[in-house]
Amino acid sequence: MKRILLASAILALSAGVALADNLAGYYGNTVVITAPDGKVTKSKVNADKTYSSVMPDGTTTKGTWAWKDETTACFTQTEPAPAAGTAPVCYAIDAHKVGDNWSTKTPDGKAEIKYSLAAG
Repeated sequence: MKRILLASAILALSAGVALADNLAGYYGNTVVITAPDGKVTKSKVNADKTYSSVMPDGTTTKGTWAWKDETTACFTQTEPAPAAGTAPVCYAIDAHKVGDNWSTKTPDGKAEIKYSLAAG
């Protein structure tokens, strides 16, 4: 479930337009992800190509990200160490600014995940 929620958090960065500019609004800010069950994850994507997420249970995951192409970023978890052979998760990126709210469907398409971009 944590991996799905982390993937969902990163999916908040979904469906893209233009390279690094699409992430510029995220740097230094917090993506607040609310799962269908109301549990909240808070994620930060940093300009130094790192990210971190505080999961609903208070645990923290960290990793790195890199551009796969002009519109797709791939995220690799490094802490805690993922299972051997775990592939990075890649998503196209939408630009957002502080105060934006948006949503996506869960991987099974049955429920909605809500996102907001908060200052800090």
